[in-house]
Amino acid sequence: MKTQRTLDLHGVKHEDVEKELVDFFFWYSQEFRNTKIITGNSSTMQKIVTEWLDGYDFKYYIPSNNLGI
Repeated sequence: MKTQRTLDLHGVKHEDVEKELVDFFFWYSQEFRNTKIITGNSSTMQKIVTEWLDGYDFKYYIPSNNLGI
């Protein structure tokens, strides 16, 4: 069974989010499946993350019971 990886972006400045995503997905993480990204309730943060994921054709979903993930 593969473990879930988590990237918590709480406290990360908006201008640093893309670097955190690149580091996490392309440098530190060897397995992309079952990854949780915690954005918090910032709509700007969520937009930055979803646009970045879309740019690399990652598949994702946002659970309706917790929009900060």
